[in-house]
Amino acid sequence: RSLAASLAYGFENAFAEAERKQLALLHLFQGFVDVNTLQFMGDPEAEWRLLEVNGLTREVGIALLDRAAEVGLLTALGGGYYRIHPALPWFFRRLFEQCYPARRTAANRAFVEAMGRLGNYYAGQYEGGNRDVIGALAEEEANLLHARSLARSNGWWARVTSTMQGLKVFYEHTGRAAEWSRLVEEIVPDFIDPATDGPLPGKEERWSLVTQYRVLLAEDARQWEQAERLQSRRVFWNRQRAAAILAKPQQAWTAGEKNDVRTLVSSLHELSEIQREQGAAKSVDGYLEALSLAEQIQNSQAAATCAFNLGHAYEDLPGIRDLALAERWYQRSLDLYGKEDRMGRARCLVQLGSVAHERFLDAKEADRPPEECLGHLSQSEQYNRQALEMFPANAVRELAATHNQLGVVYAAAGHIDPALHHYRESIRYREVMQDPFGAGQSRFNAAVARADEGRFAEARDWAQSALRDYQSCENADAQVVKTLKLLEQIESGLPATSPPS
Repeated sequence: RSLAASLAYGFENAFAEAERKQLALLHLFQGFVDVNTLQFMGDPEAEWRLLEVNGLTREVGIALLDRAAEVGLLTALGGGYYRIHPALPWFFRRLFEQCYPARRTAANRAFVEAMGRLGNYYAGQYEGGNRDVIGALAEEEANLLHARSLARSNGWWARVTSTMQGLKVFYEHTGRAAEWSRLVEEIVPDFIDPATDGPLPGKEERWSLVTQYRVLLAEDARQWEQAERLQSRRVFWNRQRAAAILAKPQQAWTAGEKNDVRTLVSSLHELSEIQREQGAAKSVDGYLEALSLAEQIQNSQAAATCAFNLGHAYEDLPGIRDLALAERWYQRSLDLYGKEDRMGRARCLVQLGSVAHERFLDAKEADRPPEECLGHLSQSEQYNRQALEMFPANAVRELAATHNQLGVVYAAAGHIDPALHHYRESIRYREVMQDPFGAGQSRFNAAVARADEGRFAEARDWAQSALRDYQSCENADAQVVKTLKLLEQIESGLPATSPPS
């Protein structure tokens, strides 16, 4: 009580009534405050703007929050960012209740709209190649989750998905698939008709985005038929929306129409991804159409992604496999990514390393000279090592995959110790992601490396661990069978290596 009385006395003497009402809005923030959010809440052009912060400038906002930091209510982090003192949320809650007794909903709406704008902004920045926004998203996570919750409870459906856009890139980048899946499952009944998988009345605008979330989750679970069914419907929907736009001269397209075309690009690309995973060569047609449209709207990032996955198609699909074409598309993707997008460029380097490894396998199969085979392996190692240095420390998905690939390269070269080091690193990242399927792949590869070396007892341990990983996954039957066959081969080798009695 004495703390409350002391704070109230100091607060009333340090700030004018209008300023107290502005600071009361900090109750809505979950420990972290970006002055831009307060500024957005008073956007003079928005119909939902909050009068108490109407027209607030960044400079005035920073000056106000700096004064709050001077009296101990906040910690200034610099750059317009602040942290609320962990002992004081109750103080801001009480202040909010005093200042907004009848206007709580208006204040909540302004906060939700501002956080939705921020979520869209950070998602756009990330997709445009600025991976540094992950740090800001880590700080904003609790705010985005709170805004999403308020949006759902009040039926502000557009803001449900815009706050989730920021959370999507954050959870994907940091490998937190289970948390993202939970968020998507919660909102499916809000937007989707369970009988048809189509939109609920009045929810058409957000249906496509929520369906995209569902498709990506189905892909992660390797539920390819469901993913293709949902995505085909989404492509049909987005193609219809874009048909009239594509019939007009390109120079007449508005910003909103370009965004509709961009959505079609995204949906075509995702359908091709699903088809490629199922081994269908027709995926190339979708990639090429999406690439052409991306170039029409001058979206080099989307074009780079399409080129990248065309490389995958020509590398992976038996019916059209062409390593020269795969290399050409990966290189084109590398050229399209901006110099500042180190992560996008690093992914291209990984795939160029994969092409070099495939050339090693082809050369080995053709019984080419050892120096030629080792040259391909050396090139693959160089590409993957360059990529490893470029990925940020929190890009756990990419780091896991690259360490696994380096393990494969070193094992092929006969360097087992560094191979096992990279397999262990890959497994460590996969377990951070709670991804037993990926961990099983690296354990399987380690088992093969140990078996090739004649270390059958160790190979059996690795293979049994891989089997447990795969058995814990849905839709991993093929991997379970493959691992059981490997275990049979390992078991047959064990007697020959047993010490004499």
